[in-house]
Amino acid sequence: MLLWDYESESWASPISGMSEEKRRDLALSCIEGTVESFRPSFETSFTAPTVSFVGIALRDFRANLGDPGSSVAVRDEEAFFDGLHALVDEDPAPGLAALVMAVSEYADCLRNRPLGSREVLGVLSSCYEAILNEERIPRVTPDAERANANCRRVLDMQQRLVIDFSGR
Repeated sequence: MLLWDYESESWASPISGMSEEKRRDLALSCIEGTVESFRPSFETSFTAPTVSFVGIALRDFRANLGDPGSSVAVRDEEAFFDGLHALVDEDPAPGLAALVMAVSEYADCLRNRPLGSREVLGVLSSCYEAILNEERIPRVTPDAERANANCRRVLDMQQRLVIDFSGR
C-alpha cells in the first residue's frame, strides 16, 4: 500500500458529508495544488502542449465551478477527452499518466455522474500518484514516501484541503 492509502483512510466520511459543489471544488483544488507541486515546476516537467492543455482545462473547470449543470466546460467533449488521453502518448514525463487520470475522472464526473466521495478520493489518489511517480523513488515504501519532502507536502496539502472544505 502507498502512504496515501494510510493517510487518507479517514477522509471518506468528511468528504461524503460535503455538498457536491464542495466536493467539486475540493477535487479541483487538489488537482491545481498537484500541478503546483511538480519540481522544479509544472512548466519544466512537461512538454509545452501538456502544460497548455492542462492549464486551459483547469481554468475552464474553475470558471464553471459554480454552475452545477456545467459539463466538461469545453465545446467538444469528445475532442477534449481524445486530446487529454493523447497527452500520455506525446509526453513521456513521469507522473503524466496519473495526472491525466485525475483530470479525466474529474471531467467525466462533470458530464456523466455525480462527484461522490469515492470519485473525489480517486482524483486525490491519482494526484498523489502523479507526484510519487515524478519523484522517482527507487523503492516505493511508506517510509521512503515519508522521507520524500514533495510526497509529504502533497499529502499535507490534501489533508488540509479536506479539513478546510469539510469545515466550510
